[in-house]
Amino acid sequence: MSTAAPTLGSDLAQALLEEGVGWQRAAPLLAGLALFGLAVPWLREQPAWALSLGLWLGHAATDGLVGLLGRRLRPEHRVALPSLLFLALLLGAMLGWNVEQLLTQALLSGNDRITRAWLHFSFGALMLGLPLLQGLRRLRAVRRVEQERARLRAELQMLQAQIEPHFLFNTLATLRSFVRQGSDRALPLLDAVSGLLETTLERVRQAEDSTLGQECQIVEHYLAIMALRLGGRLSYRIDVDAALLALPLPPLMLQPLVENAIQHGIEPSEGGGTLQLRAESGAGRLLLRVINSGLALTGVTPAGHGLALANLRRRLQALHGDRAGLQLATNADGLTEATLTLPLP
Repeated sequence: MSTAAPTLGSDLAQALLEEGVGWQRAAPLLAGLALFGLAVPWLREQPAWALSLGLWLGHAATDGLVGLLGRRLRPEHRVALPSLLFLALLLGAMLGWNVEQLLTQALLSGNDRITRAWLHFSFGALMLGLPLLQGLRRLRAVRRVEQERARLRAELQMLQAQIEPHFLFNTLATLRSFVRQGSDRALPLLDAVSGLLETTLERVRQAEDSTLGQECQIVEHYLAIMALRLGGRLSYRIDVDAALLALPLPPLMLQPLVENAIQHGIEPSEGGGTLQLRAESGAGRLLLRVINSGLALTGVTPAGHGLALANLRRRLQALHGDRAGLQLATNADGLTEATLTLPLP
């Protein structure tokens, strides 16, 4: 199903609806009627009263016509909406100008009439243009956010397409080796791969958002597979309070940190190492820590290490701006610690 690209006319129609143009807000209209009605006995003879009434009536007429066009015009005809808005503005200014002329007893010269007509048109354009510009700015800001989210979703899908086949191929190669050797680790590895695929496919069928519990479940399957592949060289522990599992978490935030710890800290180390995942919340923030032993963090960035973290930082900046962050450092115990900071909803 194809979606037509937004046009100026469709944007204007949506801005009119969102800004309440077209007598959708009765209070200003009723207040104007009451104010001018009560002022008749005292200000009727004042030229400024006639001008004010004309300006107000012209704006009210323009507002009503413009709102009617925005609500009733069919989508296929909205391309003509800018011209129709100009026509409605012109009609409202003419109405206000004529009302002022009828109520003004003093005769105006030709130049004065032209000046007053221009004043009515400019006032109507200002009163109509300000809410329209505000609505268009808000609409286009929302559209930019939606486009950025669509770009992030596309990048995430591409990242998944790059990560998952590589990981699965290596795991299947290990599984085939276990089967040929008759290893008792073949069946647990097959179960772990099946659990990972089932969890991942279930999340794909749902909405694009994920939770901390779902991401921890995927990470747990991944760690179970890596523990079988590395044997006794990997031990891990996941310390996440059950009360935090329902918190929202963008997909593929945890897994790259865990993979990074294993690939650049534990797997290259001859003795392997340990990995711990911790989660805690406080002060409106969610802190996720991946702590690993193995090779120590050095000033030299291993191949692929910086790229994975740079991609993650870029996603954090696009999703949460300065409210989120990622730090990689060596803690007081000499262990490598990656800390992911996210704002709580």
